[in-house]
Amino acid sequence: MDPTPLSAAVPGRRFRIVDIPDKRARLRLLSLNLAPGTAVTVMRNRRGSVVVGHRHVRMAVGRRLAERILVEDLS
Repeated sequence: MDPTPLSAAVPGRRFRIVDIPDKRARLRLLSLNLAPGTAVTVMRNRRGSVVVGHRHVRMAVGRRLAERILVEDLS
């Protein structure tokens, strides 16, 4: 299955971060402990931001940043 942007992810499903091609986005996500290979659950995907859960923590990722994160479905 081809990787898709996190901004297109379906809420309620688990995804694995495959790649973050943009260097600035990668550094930002690494500071939030979201590295390639990390599994996240998409809790909400609305117009503004994407809310993901990872290790008992919820994080809101802005739409522009979510478009730069490539994920694959684990469900």
